[in-house]
Amino acid sequence: MTTIARSPETAPGRLPIVGHALRMKRRPGDFLLSLQASGDAVTVIQLGPKQMYVVNEPGLIRELLRDPETFARGGPITERFRMMFGNGLGISEGEFHRRQRSVIQPAFDHSRIVGYTALMSEVVATRVESWPDGQQIAVDKEMADLALTNVTKVIFAADTAIDIPEFVAATTVVLSGLFRRMTDTIGLTRLPTPANLRYRAATEYLRRTINQVISDYRQSGVDRGDLLSTMLYARDDDGEPVMTDQQLHDEVMTFFIAGSNTISNTLSWALHEIATNPEVEQRLHDEVDRVLAGRAAGYHDVARLEYTRRVITETLRKRTQGLFLSRVTTRDVHLGGYHIPAGSDVLYSFHALNHNPAIHAHPERFDPDRWLPERARAIPRGAFMPFSIGVHGCIGDQFAWVEMIVLLATITARWRLVSAPGHQPKPKLAITMPVDSLPMIAHRREVGVASS
Repeated sequence: MTTIARSPETAPGRLPIVGHALRMKRRPGDFLLSLQASGDAVTVIQLGPKQMYVVNEPGLIRELLRDPETFARGGPITERFRMMFGNGLGISEGEFHRRQRSVIQPAFDHSRIVGYTALMSEVVATRVESWPDGQQIAVDKEMADLALTNVTKVIFAADTAIDIPEFVAATTVVLSGLFRRMTDTIGLTRLPTPANLRYRAATEYLRRTINQVISDYRQSGVDRGDLLSTMLYARDDDGEPVMTDQQLHDEVMTFFIAGSNTISNTLSWALHEIATNPEVEQRLHDEVDRVLAGRAAGYHDVARLEYTRRVITETLRKRTQGLFLSRVTTRDVHLGGYHIPAGSDVLYSFHALNHNPAIHAHPERFDPDRWLPERARAIPRGAFMPFSIGVHGCIGDQFAWVEMIVLLATITARWRLVSAPGHQPKPKLAITMPVDSLPMIAHRREVGVASS
């Protein structure tokens, strides 16, 4: 007997002409979470003239991500990303994507990650030693500098001419601008406003800077053993270069953004949550004192920093790095009993999953112990995928976990960071939901030698 797929229901609250665009623009997180509460596995929304399908059920999102041939990268986010980042690993598809991934994968094998960790450990130890005891520091900027310094050392073995503060500032402008462009249904982002001009200038600065570094590498002719050299000197079966300068640019740009912004945002939010949850702070300090005794964390400490990992995991849940993502159907498809036509934009929101009380009890509570093995097993498959899954899952996910654990443990082993009086940080509306600002008072911790 053939099962007839049904058409998804349209989300309530649709207005004439604009549809759900105003709700999506003003409070996108709340709007997407409300679709979770509707109980419909797939819902239709209208963003201006555009109809989109929102997949709400974790298992169906997992199914979608495991079928890139049917649910190809596309839609409002992907197209904006492609305009900025070209055809890098975060955007490319099919055989081309698989080839690029195979070329880049060796840069993230176990031995490389161990080496990267040693570099990161040295960077963070040096950085935090410069903090003034008892003084206020801009934690969001410190984390941005740390993350970008680390990813720079992974991509470029040698020092480069990149101005890290300026690069961080330009990256922040671009990510905020991309979000505005994703939710712009009437073309406001094409006007010559100061914000749009800043976005264009920041975009050009990033492109120009990266192109200059690639040019310098190519002219030197030296294989430096870093990620850029791995890509630059990769050859096909005929001995020809695998990547053009344009493709190198696209890959480097992708790694800069993916490898710095999410890391710095997560660490900033983690330090805020630690400061506002005394029990979490005490348990974290107990663990890093026992494991590290005040020294910088290294690769072989990661397995012992179990509570630190849970703090990072809970931060990735509560402070989800991204409101929604999109795909485009390449054919008519039935998903969970719903019919979705070919060429449809399909949205899904990890933010909504991570804040759904039916999946995570008391979702606004910061509770690292929800990730204890016996409790985590109750979470449905597909309900928590911070680095996605399948062929398009983050190629550097293991590197990212190690980096965040090592940096957070090293910082909290040496410092207690206290929220600045009267300041309540807020998320900025951007693709990766960074903190608007995070001033904190740094107090040096005196830690004795821990017992083994």
